[in-house]
Amino acid sequence: MLRPWNRRFPFVSAAVLAASIAAAAAQTDRTRQIEEDWLVQARLSAENQRALARLDAAAGCDGIKDGAPGFQTAVEVLPWWQVDLGTVHELDRALVWNPRANTGSRGCAFMVLLSSDGQRWRRVFREEGSIFRTVKRGQPLEIPLKGQQARFVRTQIDGRDRIRLEEVEVYGRAEPNRNLALRRRAAQSSHQQRRPARKRGEPPPPEPSGRTVYYPIREAVDRGRQLAKRLRGAGVDTAARERELVAAAGRLAKLQADGATEAHKELYLAVRRTVRKLVFADPLLDFDRLVFLKRQPNLMTTMSLQYHSWWARPGGGVCVLEGLKTASPRVRCLTDGKFPEGNFLGLDLSWDGKRLLLAFCKTYEHIAAIKDKTVKANLPEDSFYDLYEMNVDGTGLRQLTRGRYDDFHGRYLPDGRIVFLSTRRSRFVQLGAASAQATLTATLPDSYVRCGGGPFIPASVYCLHVMDGDGRDMRAISAFESFEWTPSIADDGRILYARWDYVDRRAITHMSLWSTNPDGTNPQIVFGNFTRNPHCVFEARQVPNSHKFVFTASAHHSIAAGSLVLLDADKDVDGDGPITRLTPEVCFPESEGFPLTYYASPWPLSERLYLCAWSDKPLVVTSNFRPPNPGNATGLYVYDAAGVLELLHRDAAISSCDPIPLRPRPAPPVLVGAAKGDAAQEGRFLLTDVYAGLPGVARGTVRSLRIVAVPGKTYPCMNVPNLGVCAYDAGKFVLGTVPVEADGSAHFLVPAGVCVWFQALGADGRAIQTMRSATYVQPGQTLSCAGCHERRLDAPAMMKAVPLAARREPSKIAPGPEGSWPLRFDTLVQPVLTKRCVACHKPGGNDKAVAKVDLTPEKAYKSLLHYGGELSLHHHVLLRNEERRSVAGQCAATRTPLLKAIRTVKAHERVRLGAGEMQRLIIWMDTYAQRLGSFSDEQEEQLIALRKKWADLLEEGQR
Repeated sequence: MLRPWNRRFPFVSAAVLAASIAAAAAQTDRTRQIEEDWLVQARLSAENQRALARLDAAAGCDGIKDGAPGFQTAVEVLPWWQVDLGTVHELDRALVWNPRANTGSRGCAFMVLLSSDGQRWRRVFREEGSIFRTVKRGQPLEIPLKGQQARFVRTQIDGRDRIRLEEVEVYGRAEPNRNLALRRRAAQSSHQQRRPARKRGEPPPPEPSGRTVYYPIREAVDRGRQLAKRLRGAGVDTAARERELVAAAGRLAKLQADGATEAHKELYLAVRRTVRKLVFADPLLDFDRLVFLKRQPNLMTTMSLQYHSWWARPGGGVCVLEGLKTASPRVRCLTDGKFPEGNFLGLDLSWDGKRLLLAFCKTYEHIAAIKDKTVKANLPEDSFYDLYEMNVDGTGLRQLTRGRYDDFHGRYLPDGRIVFLSTRRSRFVQLGAASAQATLTATLPDSYVRCGGGPFIPASVYCLHVMDGDGRDMRAISAFESFEWTPSIADDGRILYARWDYVDRRAITHMSLWSTNPDGTNPQIVFGNFTRNPHCVFEARQVPNSHKFVFTASAHHSIAAGSLVLLDADKDVDGDGPITRLTPEVCFPESEGFPLTYYASPWPLSERLYLCAWSDKPLVVTSNFRPPNPGNATGLYVYDAAGVLELLHRDAAISSCDPIPLRPRPAPPVLVGAAKGDAAQEGRFLLTDVYAGLPGVARGTVRSLRIVAVPGKTYPCMNVPNLGVCAYDAGKFVLGTVPVEADGSAHFLVPAGVCVWFQALGADGRAIQTMRSATYVQPGQTLSCAGCHERRLDAPAMMKAVPLAARREPSKIAPGPEGSWPLRFDTLVQPVLTKRCVACHKPGGNDKAVAKVDLTPEKAYKSLLHYGGELSLHHHVLLRNEERRSVAGQCAATRTPLLKAIRTVKAHERVRLGAGEMQRLIIWMDTYAQRLGSFSDEQEEQLIALRKKWADLLEEGQR
C-alpha cells in the first residue's frame, strides 16, 4: 500500500524521496551559507570601512572629553584627522586633547595644518620629540593660530604611525569662546578597530548591529571582469558570465551608486553568483577533493607560545572535503574514534597523495592552570604533541614520536624522511644526532626564549629536526638558539622556514624567512633579516611553476595569521621591493595596525590563485592572559588576487584551516647531503674575501676573525638572568680568533652543530664589523661565503686565483684570555682593573674626580658601562640594538670613549696597560659589554667541559 504522502510519486521509494528532500535541503542550506558569507564580506568591505572611518572621525569633535580615545587611524604613513568648519573663519587657537595613558606618536612629529579649500595645506604647528604628550593635569595642548584664515583644520603625524586623540577644539577670533569644530563634519585617513578594554576572562562585546551595510557592487563587478579577462587568456569561455556582468553594471547605473537598499542587496548577490561561477571555471581547480584540519588555535596569543601543547584547546580532526565544486559538498572526518579529545596541528600530504602527516596532543583541563610547567613530571606524556601518520582513507594510523617534547609541523621530504619542529633541542650547546637521540631515552629540560615566559608560561624553544619515515634516526639539523617555524619544501628540495633572528638586536621584529638543505647544511636568509615590516614571515610556500613564494605576514603578539604576500626574492632580500600584497585590505598585523579580518595557511595554485583560511573576525593581537583568538574564526576559501574570495567550507563551531588538494604532486629533487654523519664533530668555514660587503674598509685592515658562540637560555623567566645591558641579551662565549690572509680570505675549523657569529678585527683586535645574526656547520661540512655582510643576491666575484686561505689546511682557533670562554666580566676584565686601576679609582682616593669612577669589584661594571655619558658603552649597545644592524668601523671598542681615555688621559701615563690587558677590555666591549655569558652555573660548567672536548680544534698550547 502506498503511503498518502507518496501517492503523487508511486514509482519513488520513501528512502529515495527522503534522500532527495535532504539533498535539496542541504543545497538550500549551502546556498544560504554562501550568501550569508557574501553579506559578511560586504559588511567588511572598503566602502563600509570608509563609513566606519567617518563615524570614528566624528568622535574627535563631539564634545566628549572623558579621558578615552575619541578616534584612531591605522598605522600608516602620514595619518591624519581633519574637521570642516563649514566656512572660512579667522582662527584664534586650537586645543588638542590627548587621551589618558596614550603614548601617542612613537618617534614622529605631531603637526597641525590649515586649508581654505581642503586641497592646499599649510603647516602652522609642529612638535618634535620621540613621544607626543600633552595632558598635564587635564589640560590640553594649546596651539595659537594668530588670526590665520581657514575652513579645514587637520592634525597629522609626520612619519609612519597612527594618530589617536580624544578631542580637537577650534576657536575663532569673532567668537573666542565658541568651539567652531563642535559636531562639525570630520574625516580621517583610515579606520582602525580598537581592541575593547575588558578584564581577563570577559567575553568580547557583541559586534555592532543595526548599522547600514553598503553593498560593494561596483567593486564586485570590476573584480569579476578582471577574473574573466585572466580566464579568457587561459582558454576559458567566459562570454556568458561577462554578459551577466555588463547587465549588472547597467542595473547599477540605474540605481546610481552602491548603496544599502534591498535592490542593491539583490544585485550584489546576483553579481557574486556570477563571479563564483567564474572562480570555479578556473582550470587550476582541477580537483574535487581536499584534506584539511579542524582545530581551535591554542590559548596563548603570541608567535612563540601558539604551538605549545599545554595551551591546546580540544576539538576538531583531519577531514576530507569531497565534491567541493558541487552544490552540496560533503565533509568526512578521518580521525573520528581514533583519538581521544585533543588538538590537531600541522597537516601534510605525501608526494604520492597516499599518506597524511599530522601532530596531535591529548587535552587535559587542568594543565593550563599548572603553575610550574617546566617540571615535565607534572605533565602527562600524551599531553605533548606527537607526530602521527595515516593513509588518506583514515586507515593505517601509527604514532611516530613519543616523549615529553612537542613534535609538530611535520613535512615529507622528497627522499621519504620527515622534517619537523621539536623542543628536543633541550639545553644542548652542540646539536645534532647525539642531542636528538638523548631525548629518546630521557626527559630532558627545555631551553627557553630570552624575552618571555616563566614557570607558568614557559616559552620552550623548538627548532628543525629530521627523522626517517618510521621515526628512527632522529637528529637536529638546526643549531640556532631561538625559535623556528612553519617549514615547507621548495621546488629545488630546500627546506623553507621562519626563524627569530634577534642576536644582539631588538626582539619584536625579524621573524624572517630562511632556507636550509635537508641535512642542515647551508642555512641562509631568503628574505627579511633587516625588514621590520611585517613582523613575521610565516607559512611560506613556493608557488607552482614559479620562483616566487607566498607567505602569511603575521604579528609578533598573535598567531600565524594576517595578510597574504607574494615574495620575489630574486629582486631583493629585504624591504618592500620584493613583496606584493595579495590582500592589501588586511594591514600587516601589529606593525601596521589591528585588522578586522585575516588570512592563514595559504596553498598556492598559481601566482594569482590560492586555497586559504579566512576569518571574518578580527585578529587578536595582544599580550598573554587576554582572551585568545576565537576558536571558530576561519573557514576554507579559494582566493583570487583580483580580490575575489569564495567559500569552500565553514564550520560555525570550530575553525577550518590547512587546505591541501587531495591528489599526487611532483616531488622535488633529492639533494645530496654534504654532512658526514657523526664521524666528525667539526666543520669548516671558507671565507673568500672579507672585504666584500665592507665599503670604505681598506684592504689589509682586517687581520683576523673573532668567533663567538651562542648557547641557549636555560631559565624560563622573562629577562632573567640579566646578562648585560639589555634585559634579553643572548648568551655568549668567545671561542677565539682565526687569521685572515692578505687577500681577505679565511679558512678555519669550528665545532659542528654550534650556533656562532663572527667579528672582523683590525690589527689591534678591535672589531671593525659585527655579524648580527648567527650560523652553524654540520659535521664534515665546509660552508663558504663570499664576504662579510655582502649582498646575498650578488654572485661571487670572479677570482683570478684560488684564495690564499684555501691553499692551506684550515686554521685552528686561538682561544682568548681567561674569562672569555665562559664569558665573565669578573674574570675577564676585573683582574686588570684590580691590578692596575683600583688604587686610584676607589672611594677615598687622593683625586676626588678620579675616585668618582669607582673600579672596585662592586662598582666597576656599572662605572665602565656608563663612562662617557651619552657616548657611553651603555648607550652605544642600546642604540645598535635598536638599529638592528652594525655599521663598519663603528663597533663598541672604537666608537665609545673608554679606550681613548685609557690611552690618552694624562693621569694614565704611569699606568700603561699591556697588549694582553687591553685585549681583555676590547673583547668585553666588542661583545656588547655583558656581565655574564651563561644563563646558569650548570651551563657554565658545560662550556668548560666543551672546551676540553673540542681541544683538537684549538691551537696547541692554548687548549
